[in-house]
Amino acid sequence: MTGRIHERTIFARLRREGSFVRSGPLWCSVLLDPSLSQPHVAYALGRPVGSAVARNRLRRRLREVVRANSEGLAPGWYLVGADAPALALSFAQLSESFPALAATAAQRNRARQASGGAR
Repeated sequence: MTGRIHERTIFARLRREGSFVRSGPLWCSVLLDPSLSQPHVAYALGRPVGSAVARNRLRRRLREVVRANSEGLAPGWYLVGADAPALALSFAQLSESFPALAATAAQRNRARQASGGAR
């Protein structure tokens, strides 16, 4: 189970304190927070990705990929995004790419938090 991100302050913290990882057309920014009981996820798909229909379809696919992999996500804040080439990826390709992407971002955030938050 995953929650949503609603507050601007969380997006600001993700930008300031989060760890960013890109893999092909997908990217993820993570800020781990052990005080949370579950991961909270938001999606960023801007106009350059495609039409509103295409962006919504991709968002639904990403949401399902995240839901299917939510057990493997550490509690924290996740911002998941994609570029236009992600529209051509199959659901299987998205499902294959996302877990490693999220794990790498979480690992970098753990290392960053351990080192005192230095970039």
